[in-house]
Amino acid sequence: MCPQPMRLTAIVVNWRTPELTVRAVQALTGAGIAPAHVVVVDNASGDGSAQSIGAALPEVEVVVLTENVGFARANNEAARRRPADVFLLVNSDAIVQGGAGTIRALLEPLGRPDVGIVVPLLLNEDLTVQPSVAPLPSLLVAAVQASGLSRFVPDGLQPSLGTYWRHEREREVQAATGAVMLVRRSLWEALGGLDESSFMYAEDRDLCWRARRAGWSVWFTPRAAFVHLGSASAGGRWSAAQRAERVGAAEAAMVRRHLGPARAALTLAVIRSGLRARAFGARVIGQPEAAARFSGALRGFSARAQEGA
Repeated sequence: MCPQPMRLTAIVVNWRTPELTVRAVQALTGAGIAPAHVVVVDNASGDGSAQSIGAALPEVEVVVLTENVGFARANNEAARRRPADVFLLVNSDAIVQGGAGTIRALLEPLGRPDVGIVVPLLLNEDLTVQPSVAPLPSLLVAAVQASGLSRFVPDGLQPSLGTYWRHEREREVQAATGAVMLVRRSLWEALGGLDESSFMYAEDRDLCWRARRAGWSVWFTPRAAFVHLGSASAGGRWSAAQRAERVGAAEAAMVRRHLGPARAALTLAVIRSGLRARAFGARVIGQPEAAARFSGALRGFSARAQEGA
């Protein structure tokens, strides 16, 4: 247990999803987070979102930006406005389950002084597990995943090599997608928050990567659960293939930042080979949508390939 109550600020970034944002915030306040401790950042939606959110949530601060500055910068802006001991970053399409017990379960691992980031169990709308914990990119991880053998890796090794593992117990992990992420303030300030070089995508895993390098642990707890609908904002803006391309480009840039030129080049080459094989396989078996997604990701991971990666 945490030795004393911790001041928490919850941050929800909105871009043209006012109904989902209101639902997400109401779930947070229903779970015991005071409305005064919630900040909604409207990323220049331009569709009346800010006004409708403000009307539905009169006790919640709504920060209206004049331009869409991206996910990372929007969260950083909210954190600067509302300092706290911990920041709870919640996507507008993530709905807390289990009430106040979930918030307590997220906070409890921070009683360990080495834990800087806590991530919950994510669920699909039908309450099946949504894989969110993922290994950090490396040549070994890329090789295992490109070969198609990652699902056969023993469960105990999965979080370090793949995503096919039972989400039944708490454990330290390498990284996770940031649909919901609790971050200790001291870590946040030491690292300068989310990396604003990425407009969208990969900033969550990048934060985990930088945190681990700085000596912090990333902790997963299945006792805290959120339903994550997925791609609520991006789904209305891009096709699945276009989104995959943008995710791939952001992750490729992250790999280049964190690995040396030679390791980054090899790792990205292996990732691309795996995506080519999957795109080809999907076309052969008559799955054009999957083939388009893999091809989109391949384009993203191939961006700037001429620069040595």
